Amino acid sequence: MSARFGSEGFGAWVLDRIGPTARAPRGRGEQPEVTVRTGPAVPAAAVRAVLALAAVAAALVAGTMPGGVVPPGVLTLLVVVALAPAVVPRAPVAALLVLVVGVRVLLADPASPLVLAVLVLALHVVLRLAAVVARVGWRGRIEVAVLTDDLRAAVAVQVGAQALALLAGAVLGAGGAAGTGGWHVVGMLAVVGLAATAMVRPVRPWWRGQPDA
Repeated sequence: MSARFGSEGFGAWVLDRIGPTARAPRGRGEQPEVTVRTGPAVPAAAVRAVLALAAVAAALVAGTMPGGVVPPGVLTLLVVVALAPAVVPRAPVAALLVLVVGVRVLLADPASPLVLAVLVLALHVVLRLAAVVARVGWRGRIEVAVLTDDLRAAVAVQVGAQALALLAGAVLGAGGAAGTGGWHVVGMLAVVGLAATAMVRPVRPWWRGQPDA
């Protein structure tokens, strides 16, 4: 019978269909049964893969910007640094990637607004996802609600950073080489400001859940 009705046998199968009232009362000190229901979730490995793709994209875009050829060895090292947040997200490697990309933007020739937009978006994705996967193992699953938590605030930060980066890129492209030093700093500040805003500890971290009503 156990082969047909499961490892607990026919008796457990009958009790499950009669209801909890037919079960024997619990002894003193025994913990009650708890059923945990979760919403739609995605594998943590898939989120880490998206994180790695965004980080590598930022590294390659920064490494191939005009203004000084990046040696292949340095570009390879930059890609390794970009992959680190997906492997060891608890370490401050995401901040290191932002710093390296920011220095590259500062030292390179004026980039197009599209390049700056890609960098700002990719780095924002890296910082946001690194904070999530740092608390979940490779085999775990992450609820979609966690990934979309505080989405409006994230979009507001992204819009502000994109506006500043696009403004800097447009002015740099129109002004040529003269007087571009200040706008290089503006572009750098856009990246640093995005990193600082994304890394500030929120008032209610997502892993603590919603406050009780």
